Amino acid sequence: MATPYPPALKPIESLTLHEKLLKIGRNVPCTGDVQLGNIHNKCSCLGWKPKINNTGRADLCECGHRVSRHGDINSCSQDELQQRLEIAMKIDELLESKNKLLDFDYEDQEVKNLKRQLISICETSSNNPTKRKFVDDSDSSSNVRKIIDRELNVPEKPAMIEEREGVIAMKNLTNNGVIENLKLLTGLKNLIKIQLPNMPPEYITRLVYDKQHFSLSIVKDGSRVVGGITYRLFRKNKLAEIVFCVVSSTEQAKGYGSHLMNHLKDHLKDNEGIKYLMTYADNHAMGFFKKNGFTTDITLERSLWMGFIKDYDEATIMQCTMIDKVKYLQLHKILARQKMAIRYKIDEQKKNTRVYKGLHHIKNTKQPVDPMTIPGIKESGWTPAMEALARGNKKSIRNIMINITSELKKHPRSWPFRTPVNGDEVPDYYKVIKNPMDLSKIESKVENNCYKSIEEFAHDVRIIFHNCRIYNADGTVYVKCASGLEKYFDDRLKFYDVPVNSGKKKFLE
Repeated sequence: MATPYPPALKPIESLTLHEKLLKIGRNVPCTGDVQLGNIHNKCSCLGWKPKINNTGRADLCECGHRVSRHGDINSCSQDELQQRLEIAMKIDELLESKNKLLDFDYEDQEVKNLKRQLISICETSSNNPTKRKFVDDSDSSSNVRKIIDRELNVPEKPAMIEEREGVIAMKNLTNNGVIENLKLLTGLKNLIKIQLPNMPPEYITRLVYDKQHFSLSIVKDGSRVVGGITYRLFRKNKLAEIVFCVVSSTEQAKGYGSHLMNHLKDHLKDNEGIKYLMTYADNHAMGFFKKNGFTTDITLERSLWMGFIKDYDEATIMQCTMIDKVKYLQLHKILARQKMAIRYKIDEQKKNTRVYKGLHHIKNTKQPVDPMTIPGIKESGWTPAMEALARGNKKSIRNIMINITSELKKHPRSWPFRTPVNGDEVPDYYKVIKNPMDLSKIESKVENNCYKSIEEFAHDVRIIFHNCRIYNADGTVYVKCASGLEKYFDDRLKFYDVPVNSGKKKFLE
């Protein structure tokens, strides 16, 4: 009696419950018992595979247990089931590409890594904390910490697993004349050229081999560089500049980039006394840096970075402030622990929730209802001021204008446009420019709610650049600043989901 195993590319939504069990079960150890005399031991089967010469149920495993003992999905949530299936589907696709889909004994390193992720999710869901009770009925933080420490099981990313198993290694390199280091630096240089094709090769070579630069690299199989960050230290300023950050396109799905960044943060913070990271990021890289704790809000004192780090056209300066007490390689566990603690607190609040009777008379009236007259609203501590505060925290148009104005003023190329042009120093300026504009004037108009739309705001900003090009000749430092700041302004509009052409009206002379 054969059990047809579902194809690797069959969509999840078309899988039957039995097929879902098969896909998950082949990658999950058996939870059944094996009896030896009077002793019950756990089954040693590491994954479901069809029983040879099976004359019983079609879903029996070689170990004698049904597939449900390997891939039990009855106790898991829909999210957990979806996560399991997605990983199981990835394993099947990988096996299909190697023509090993029906070889239930086949296993390589990539399959092992995916299986570990699947098993981690299964173990986490089997210890579902929402079904457990506290040691006592109190909601003390000590009880919460005990349960969290006992049950926390965070799935690891492939990059962490591969480093622990020795598949990859982190190496801090510099041009110190050692042959092995030079070979790895050459590998990193070649990788940067591939990943950043628009960057001049001579420029890449000069910076990678510069003896004042360091490179933290991911080395795979002992000699192949698959990722790296080139950086420069300014120890007196507690600052490090990230010059290049690349990961091979074939390895990016494994979390190498974030893992590399976390390694760098821990190394610089613990060994070099560095507190700040800064970099110029292009539009494609801003998402990655933002995900790893960088922001465009530059809080570091200007004198500590201006003139130290390299300035790039068509790029946005970003900063990351590191926290001394945080171990960034353990950040995923810290966040998971905090998330679980919040969930426990919410569950405890739910237990003490009192249900109030609702209002019935509002069904037949069109009169507005005072929220404070609804039973339970006042008792919950809610006030109208809280609602106003919550609404005010949303990204309103005014908030966007405030943020962009602040970011423009902090930009290193905004210095000619922050305040009005001094008529005593430039006597003919106001004879040429009939509609003067500067960032301080825009900031004042934003604060006084003078702009009715983002288009009006953007139009005023663009007047600054227009005036600059009218009064100054091409190639001057002022026009270069205007071009750089205008590009940054367009990037900020994109960042806040505002159309880039906002305010692009024809200027009349």
